[in-house]
Amino acid sequence: MTIDTNKLVTVIGAFLFCMTVLLLPLQEAYAQRTVTVEPGVGTLNEAIDSDTTATGARTDSSTVYVLESGGTYLLDGSIEHRGFHLTIVAEDGWTERPRLIPAVDEGGGSSRAFRPRGSLTIRGLYVTNEDELGGLNTRIIRVSENDVTIRVDNCQLDKDGQSGFRIDGTGTRIFLTNSIVSNIGTSASPDNGRGIDDRGNQIDTLWFENNTFYNITSQIIRDGGGGIINYAHINQNTAVNIGNNSAFELGPIVEGVMTNNMIVNASFYGHNTNSEDPHLAVVSLKELTQSETDSLGAQSFMANNNNVYLASAIVDAYPDSVEAPVNFNATAQAFVDDQGSASTFLNEDVSFTDGPAVPSDVVTSYWTDPDNESPPSFPVDGEPFDFGYADTFDSYTGGTSGQQLGSLIWHGGMTVSNEFEEPGSTSPQAFQLNGNHPNPFNPTTNISFNLAEAATVSIDVFSVIGQRVMSVPAQKLSAGTNLNIKVDASSLTSGLYIYRVTANSATNSFVKTGRMTLIK
Repeated sequence: MTIDTNKLVTVIGAFLFCMTVLLLPLQEAYAQRTVTVEPGVGTLNEAIDSDTTATGARTDSSTVYVLESGGTYLLDGSIEHRGFHLTIVAEDGWTERPRLIPAVDEGGGSSRAFRPRGSLTIRGLYVTNEDELGGLNTRIIRVSENDVTIRVDNCQLDKDGQSGFRIDGTGTRIFLTNSIVSNIGTSASPDNGRGIDDRGNQIDTLWFENNTFYNITSQIIRDGGGGIINYAHINQNTAVNIGNNSAFELGPIVEGVMTNNMIVNASFYGHNTNSEDPHLAVVSLKELTQSETDSLGAQSFMANNNNVYLASAIVDAYPDSVEAPVNFNATAQAFVDDQGSASTFLNEDVSFTDGPAVPSDVVTSYWTDPDNESPPSFPVDGEPFDFGYADTFDSYTGGTSGQQLGSLIWHGGMTVSNEFEEPGSTSPQAFQLNGNHPNPFNPTTNISFNLAEAATVSIDVFSVIGQRVMSVPAQKLSAGTNLNIKVDASSLTSGLYIYRVTANSATNSFVKTGRMTLIK
């Protein structure tokens, strides 16, 4: 198979971007109106509902709800909003995530945590679907509208009977960063533990970076019927004990990146060789149809620098009729082969500082009696876990820039950037790259961006193989929107290039990348 160069450059640009932002501090931009919510029963529901009038209009559409460090917020029904961007964050300087827990009503029932019908941003929170009496709800965040953006940063989504995210609409954009998704599903129903269940709906963007997934009984991503993902970015994540199906069932994605991940005991239930199903793969990718390629462009998938390991104790627990999963299905493997990236993968037994046990007893129980209603649970003894590991492992320097594989939070608390502008803001709240115009160009183009504060801005241009081919001298610029720096590429030959914009202010540094096409 061949790889479309334009699509490959898009992936390279995204890859360069994610590697540069790994060393940047998280920039937080609050809207002007904040409401501090006291812990208690229904206090968060009431605070949000009281800001919505009888007509459905909002008192202030840019409100940020701030929760107290370590506070317990019992949810009196699902938090369900419509037609506005809801933002809920932990207070500045929090030391313990505020806890959002479903309350039990007089009839003994409880509800899932979130059912957004508008965009949602949560940051610094612990959200569980296990209610106050131990009952287990399903679908922590159930997205029930089209074209919704969900941003979950530095949160823990924990304990659910079915999925962390359920997608009911199309055009969803999910940005999951610096977070933990844990204990999703139960071993009594291993098919029902899913990080994201798209239910066959089309997804615009799926962005997973610097997260930790553990004890998910089925899969991290479930493609439930062939919904296309326009762009999937899976970088610098740790995934441990992911059970009964392809851990990453990506479906027919258009553009994908899968780099710098630590994947341990994924798809560990194994493959029954007596089954007519294709061999189980940790990463499963579907080809686009010809009509989809005609309308969306050629499919691209970049996979490199990942550690994929299955514990020997699990393999030893398989009966003779069961085999270990392969890393990739045929479609994904073809991309790896074409890129020649197989040598960048590791198969290393990494000892975590304080990780969960190997679930070999779950495997033994499943293949002895698949219908067992009370099988062993996924291992939770020792929570909270620490997924750091020693510098003696090859994975410690196995990343694309010599960094550790897996979530970097376990190695010094490094976080990735998750910048955004709050709804209702009329001035730039963060550094934003607007692209270059014209594009394609000959021989000059203007790179446009927004600055929230005065900064020194420089631009570097790279070839598609990562060689820097030119630089634009740094310029001191005041804060503003739609600022421009001209790039004169007279010295370059026709082709595709990656440009990197670096802005250094008095207090912060920002980096963004884009792509441009020179045609002479």
